Amino acid sequence: MRHLYIIAIVFLFGGFLSCTDFLEENPKGTLTDANFYKTEADAEAAVVAAYDGLNDQWNIYFRGIYLLAELPTDNAECGIGVANAQIWALDGYTHGPVNDRIQVLYQSLYQTISNANVAVDNIAGIDFNQQKKERLIGEARFVRALLYFNLVRLFGGVPLELHQVSDLNNVSLAKSSVEDIYKQIIEDLKYGQQHLDDVNSSSNRGRATSIAATGLLAKVYLTIGENENARIEAKKIIDYAGTEYGLLESYYDMFTPENRYNKEFIFAVQNKGYTGTANGFALALFLPRATIPLPGGGEVNGNSADVPTEEFYNSFKSGDTRRDRTFFTQYDAGAGLVTFRPHWYKFFDPSVIANLGEGTLNYPVIRYADILLTYAEAINELNGPTPEACEAVNKVRRRAYGKNIDTGDPSTDISGLSKEQFQDIILDERRWEFGFENHRWFDLVRTGKLLTVLRAKGLNINDHNILFPFPQREIDTNKNLVQNPDYK
Repeated sequence: MRHLYIIAIVFLFGGFLSCTDFLEENPKGTLTDANFYKTEADAEAAVVAAYDGLNDQWNIYFRGIYLLAELPTDNAECGIGVANAQIWALDGYTHGPVNDRIQVLYQSLYQTISNANVAVDNIAGIDFNQQKKERLIGEARFVRALLYFNLVRLFGGVPLELHQVSDLNNVSLAKSSVEDIYKQIIEDLKYGQQHLDDVNSSSNRGRATSIAATGLLAKVYLTIGENENARIEAKKIIDYAGTEYGLLESYYDMFTPENRYNKEFIFAVQNKGYTGTANGFALALFLPRATIPLPGGGEVNGNSADVPTEEFYNSFKSGDTRRDRTFFTQYDAGAGLVTFRPHWYKFFDPSVIANLGEGTLNYPVIRYADILLTYAEAINELNGPTPEACEAVNKVRRRAYGKNIDTGDPSTDISGLSKEQFQDIILDERRWEFGFENHRWFDLVRTGKLLTVLRAKGLNINDHNILFPFPQREIDTNKNLVQNPDYK
């Protein structure tokens, strides 16, 4: 998709680009895309540009968000391979507005939103099949909703840009309210529910579906406390009559190259691999550094930069199969077994161990287990831990302990809990289920437990760290943008 992204940059030159040098030159005049966007192929290219922003794993998924949504939590810490002081600052809560990792993520989120806006604005005027046109617009709006969902949870109120910007003198937007941003996210996702396909064909894999829009909508409603709506939307997926979505029987098998497409991945960022251009899932940052020998000599070129905490590794209960899929502490690449401190293992692709930029695994954004736990949490907030809520959690737990998903088992099943106990159970299950998938920060914030949980584990988090600061360069460039409280 890289070559399409380059083409799209030409198309998108009039789009909303956050904090780029040419904006500071205060250019005059108006840019137009009137000579582009004439054919169905142009519409496809515009949507591909939006997806390609998600695929830029260094800036958004998976590492860009990892550095803000996993690293600063009790799940992760900096390893010996981290040389950037500003990443250490995120780990130790000494970060401020001048932080290059926050800036890269913020700018990349808006660049990809810009790509989506250009698609939404221009596809409607192209003459081709109306149903496909609405589907493509729905895909662009899904991407936009997903990225604004990340922005509003990380930064609070942010500038809400919904159209491509043709006049570069009008790019300095003030923050919109959190309520208005969520209103737009919900509107975009409801459009997707109406116009996206339920299931993608094999030639159309990786694109947003109406089921993905429904799943994201359930998570959005849960985040803003609309628990009945969250329950309703999650139930739509649970009740879906097709066999295309559901829990995979084995947690371990879910994250193997041969299962990169599976029924649990409701929406995932696609990684090609084997292109010779390092366009796959990059493994070096989370593999052990100069530890695993290769049969032909030398070692696996890991860097031990992004590593889990020992506390997270030790928190798993005996018999929970998720631990040994989320982490590994030993490996034999064909030249002898070696051991090491816990490292992330979930997205390890052994077929590219000598070429770590070519991993083939896809990166899940919404999984079926997430829907079950969202459903259970919404019910609990409404009515306490009903049998239906407990069963949704128990399905996830049975799979984790190698039991039959649909058969009750007293060794794993939970019951007889208070509402508060059930809240804690769900938070723990989400931690064990989604380690290294960038949910932990958002889960702790949503449940109001970020400060208490992290302080109890010795992290030096301050009250204002519940939001991240706007990058200082954004503040300097956009005079209408006000910094989040207590960041200097």
